Amino acid sequence: MKKELANEINITKTETEANIEITIPPDLFWFKGHFPTQPLLPGVTQLNWVIDYARKLFNPNLSIASIEVIKFQSPILPNDNLKLTLILDEVNQKLKFTYSFIHSNNKIASTGRLTLCQ
Repeated sequence: MKKELANEINITKTETEANIEITIPPDLFWFKGHFPTQPLLPGVTQLNWVIDYARKLFNPNLSIASIEVIKFQSPILPNDNLKLTLILDEVNQKLKFTYSFIHSNNKIASTGRLTLCQ
């Protein structure tokens, strides 16, 4: 199966923070069957993208030990424009993320905190 990502609009990055602006294409594989009447981006896909971008932007060898907390607050739909913010805390071995809607006063779609392997 081909791994599909959202369409990247812009990426800004510092040593410990990255902001990725994305658009969710309506024809993503991840929407198939989730759900027939209203496609929603699955939470597992959101988490997968967090890990992929963290590896790409911070450390290709980054590994996740556990999910401390994850909250899905608003559904992500086809054609949504989002900002994915990643904050790396190497001292405490944490990765925080937030998906927020760009055109809705940064309304939160989901947030989470992951523990990294040492």
